[in-house]
Amino acid sequence: SRTPKAKPVNRQSVRHPSHNHPLRVFKAKEEDETCSGCELDLTGQAFKCIKSECDYLLHKSCFDLPNDETNHKSHQDHPLTLLHSPPDDRSVYTCDACDQYGSGFTYHCSNCNYNLHVGCTFIPETVDREDHEHPLTLLYCTPCKGREDTIFTCSVCDETISEDLWMYYCKECDYGTHVHSCAAYEDQESNEEEEEEEEDDEEGEASSPASRIKSLMKAQDEMAAMQLEARIANDARNAALDLWDEPKRRYYW
Repeated sequence: SRTPKAKPVNRQSVRHPSHNHPLRVFKAKEEDETCSGCELDLTGQAFKCIKSECDYLLHKSCFDLPNDETNHKSHQDHPLTLLHSPPDDRSVYTCDACDQYGSGFTYHCSNCNYNLHVGCTFIPETVDREDHEHPLTLLYCTPCKGREDTIFTCSVCDETISEDLWMYYCKECDYGTHVHSCAAYEDQESNEEEEEEEEDDEEGEASSPASRIKSLMKAQDEMAAMQLEARIANDARNAALDLWDEPKRRYYW
């Protein structure tokens, strides 16, 4: 009997432990493509599943993430391990940095059930806002943590920041923002045309802290159905705060 010919091997395909099928390199150009690892907008060189019916995509940076343990300043008691899916066979996890859901890669501590988005794990330690004279420094909790009957409000949106969540802060001015949604400066008077121009330039600005933060928020907005539940719960916890009279202060007690 004749020996069947071997199928030609796609030498450009590669394997990754996060996915069952081979991946191939491509240049991400289409809009609304999201990395299956960090769940950020897909830009630049990336990997996609060779099967046309599979929409698994990875940034090259996510493909290259080391699988060994990582030490992080936010969780110094234990190292964090990169997981390619939420822990304990769950469909989602909650990030301990920003309190938002994730369904892709996570840096995880099994001892403490501590989880970080890939995007949160590598955000810069300082950012600049055009409307503030000093750089903002990343904190892993609010400066009023542990003070009884005291909360911190974001200097940009005036909403409460939970004491255990990350934030950007200027100690000199007692000025602080949410770690993602309010950290990047955005001109409130910009029109839709200007926003479209910014999107066209986004690929070239992909390395800037502001664009990475905006990308993260856009990706998280696509998970609105899951986030809505968290927002409702947060609104319920903070409902009493809405009854306070103006003027509002950064600290409440």
